[in-house]
Amino acid sequence: MLLNESKKNTWYEVSEISSQDTDLEFRFYKMGIYPGARIMLKRTAPIFHDPVLVQVELSQFALSKKEAQAIKVGELCL
Repeated sequence: MLLNESKKNTWYEVSEISSQDTDLEFRFYKMGIYPGARIMLKRTAPIFHDPVLVQVELSQFALSKKEAQAIKVGELCL
């Protein structure tokens, strides 16, 4: 499932970054968003649901809806 389709306030594991833009992948890596990382969708904007607020470990970032669609996540097995 894509990050922007996930349930709010639920931890997921990043399974894949599917972007053709290497600069975007590098930016994600600097934020700690890479396969195997824990991520949570915190909030979406009320109008158009763009941008979205995500939490990666203890940091929070705002991503555009297009950026969030490049992140594939799976259920986190605890």
